Amino acid sequence: MSLFLQLAMHIYTLKSLFISHIAISSMTTSRKNCDVLSPVCPHKRSDYGLPKDKFIFACFNQLYKMDPEIFDTWCNIVKRVPNSVLWLLRFPATGEMRVKAHAAARGVSPDQIIFTDVAMKHEHIRRSELADLFLDTPLCNAHTTGTDILWAGLPMITLPLEKMATRVAGSLCLATGLGDEMIVSSTKEYEDRAVELATNPAKLQALTNKLKEIRLTCPLFDTARWVRNLDRAYFKMWNIYCSGRHPEPFKVKEDDSEFPYDR
Repeated sequence: MSLFLQLAMHIYTLKSLFISHIAISSMTTSRKNCDVLSPVCPHKRSDYGLPKDKFIFACFNQLYKMDPEIFDTWCNIVKRVPNSVLWLLRFPATGEMRVKAHAAARGVSPDQIIFTDVAMKHEHIRRSELADLFLDTPLCNAHTTGTDILWAGLPMITLPLEKMATRVAGSLCLATGLGDEMIVSSTKEYEDRAVELATNPAKLQALTNKLKEIRLTCPLFDTARWVRNLDRAYFKMWNIYCSGRHPEPFKVKEDDSEFPYDR
């Protein structure tokens, strides 16, 4: 029995189900926004008041997901990367002045923090690729926003912690097959990885290219695969019930010969 199943038996009252690759479907993000793959009229940075010649770090999470430690880290990153800015959303708008004030207190010029309004879903995804690197919030990760930016081909840096809300973005990155390049294990590594990618254009471009290339094949955006795995889970739940056994935690594997998809 895997460590995850052992922990589930002792921690949760309900019996846990583990699905391969990713526990959520990204169908809404991908299927309704396929034009992101080859846009006819790509958005331009000037459309949003973004500088053409600067490295743009971005975080499109709601502002409440930030905490002092990660904001300090972002300020350190911006200060270490010449000619860089941080792109945030007015989400909510009332936070803009406070965020800029905190940045100024940490030695970051107010014009290095750029705010734009929240956009409709389609525009939000298309304009995400105008940034160079997404910086996740560790205490409460990008969830839907994470799938959006990865579908747009924008790499991220994320730091998984202990609770589920702190591990979602890491799960998303793993489901792309590029988790090792986007997941870090400490705040220091988070800062250093962001600086390394920002100051090594060839390395960042290689990561971006790989992310864009695997969007149509990786498990994260493969809704049919996700549905097959969920069907396997239902088959196994029903079989356990019909056999008179008590509910039990289990993991669904794609090569599950005991509970194949087409039984």
